[in-house]
Amino acid sequence: MLEALDGDVDAGVVEEHYSRDGKAAPDLYADMVREDRRIRLQGYEVYRFGGAEFVDPQAAKLMLSGFFDQLLAP
Repeated sequence: MLEALDGDVDAGVVEEHYSRDGKAAPDLYADMVREDRRIRLQGYEVYRFGGAEFVDPQAAKLMLSGFFDQLLAP
């Protein structure tokens, strides 16, 4: 998903996993970092978040709000 935000900032939200059946899957990780490079070469900035940051919905909302406030600050 790619969205245009205020100030002509494009933001993409991508959910990525690099495990299969609870075990590390190097092929999935390779796909993820390959896509990361492709996106960066197109001029986008990539900000990563870990799944553990979203365990507590209230904390996640505060964290994301603070992140986007900083990202979109003049």
